[in-house]
Amino acid sequence: MKVPTVSDQYCWKKQSKRDDLDWFLYAYAEATGQSLAVVNAGEAPDFVCEREGGQRVGVELTKIIASPETRRWHRLFGSGAMKLSADVGSEIFEAAARKAKILPNGRWKTFETFLVIQLFDNPLSEIHRGLEQIDTGDFAEFGFAEVWVADYSTLEAYGRIELFGIYPERVAGYYPLCAGCKPYG
Repeated sequence: MKVPTVSDQYCWKKQSKRDDLDWFLYAYAEATGQSLAVVNAGEAPDFVCEREGGQRVGVELTKIIASPETRRWHRLFGSGAMKLSADVGSEIFEAAARKAKILPNGRWKTFETFLVIQLFDNPLSEIHRGLEQIDTGDFAEFGFAEVWVADYSTLEAYGRIELFGIYPERVAGYYPLCAGCKPYG
């Protein structure tokens, strides 16, 4: 019997997701005061974590990325956010709806699951006021315990990410970088 091999690309993708998760977990602990420890990695959800009290929580990561052409033109001629906050808000809702369709499958139904929507092109510092107009109740039907937007555009300069809580109401809002943080250390 031949043992199946895992491609380098698959391994790189999983390691990249793990790195992204680590940045989220650090920011999440800072924002909420609750730490999560990774128990295992997989699919549906991407990771299973454990709260300090032993409760298991799934964490699913999904990205919102601009097209390569848009990114190139923005890099050459633009600055700041690539899209209006209303457009990003629509993409956040669509990403949550897509992920909610696969929620009933896999291990998701055995414990609460967080959805982390990753931004790479639209800094939360520039669009968070528009995102504050999102009705958190619209996300209740999706079945996620918590929905977060994580801004990875700040990672290179600050070595950390910003968060915006979407759902539930108790976590809703903008969690900026620490006061006085300077770029590049």
